[in-house]
Amino acid sequence: MNRRSWLLAMSGALALPAFRPASAAAFPDRPVRMIVPFLAGSSPDLFARMLGTELGSRLRQPVVIENMPGAGGLIGTLALTRAAPDGYTLGLLANTQLISAHMYRKKPFDLVTDCTPITSFSGGASVVVVKSSSNIRTLPELIAGIRREPGKYNFASSGKGSIAHLAAEALLRQHDARAVHIPYKGGPEITSAILNGQVDFGIPVVSTTLPFLSRGQLTPLAVTTAARSPLLPQVPTIAEVLPPGYVLDNWGGIFAPANLPSGLQPLLFGHLHAIVAEGKLEAHIRNGGGEVRLSKSPAEFTAFIRAEDSKYGKWISDIGLAKDTHGG
Repeated sequence: MNRRSWLLAMSGALALPAFRPASAAAFPDRPVRMIVPFLAGSSPDLFARMLGTELGSRLRQPVVIENMPGAGGLIGTLALTRAAPDGYTLGLLANTQLISAHMYRKKPFDLVTDCTPITSFSGGASVVVVKSSSNIRTLPELIAGIRREPGKYNFASSGKGSIAHLAAEALLRQHDARAVHIPYKGGPEITSAILNGQVDFGIPVVSTTLPFLSRGQLTPLAVTTAARSPLLPQVPTIAEVLPPGYVLDNWGGIFAPANLPSGLQPLLFGHLHAIVAEGKLEAHIRNGGGEVRLSKSPAEFTAFIRAEDSKYGKWISDIGLAKDTHGG
């Protein structure tokens, strides 16, 4: 190599960013941040703060929670995908973010290729509910009524493309039924709209319905998970009463940016798995209407995300919910 070539090579090397991937042996030597694409004070945020405290104790470094709500989780998830893959940025994501990605004709991110899945930690059902004063007592009765009078019935959701919206549209499409979608701003408004008689039914997450179910104000018709919810053991699954049914599980998990250095994925998995498996966060998960759902390995969690991604992509495409553009 002549002097000119050597100088050019050296100048190119010096221009490279000073990023050095972390190794499992050295990690961590500074605080770790955890992006939470949900509002401060929300159930996912409170869980993240508890998890961060426990993880920080194990890592012997603070875990700083950074709330990035907005655009169905798009803002926070994109920030995670664009972060350095050194283990110092993690994200607490849920099926909400996976669904949001499919709401655009050009997906702004992919949770498998643009992220490193570490582990799931929770799951939980949504539940089809009607007002208790209604004469409807079973899901087949509700669907039969909707089919008899197309367009007469309406349902509430927490917004177009939300989990509650997708759950209802998937159910209606499966049984060739038509009802009017009434979008609201948040999950709690679904139950309020049903109780106030503004809508006929909704499919909110179980946690938002429990107070009204215990007071007898709402009637649960079926849950969306593959098995009955331990919180509502007397309520059948959709598949039990309207075969073949479908499965919608409201899961949450921890992700890192793609291309995480070898050794960090199993290290983080081990810490996170141990924290939840020890039962330190189980009460919080259950109080929020969820169930502990730990992945057996990062590979299992990755396979699960791939299957979920394919399922939701097909649902959203079939229903025709995708937008033309995204803001990423």
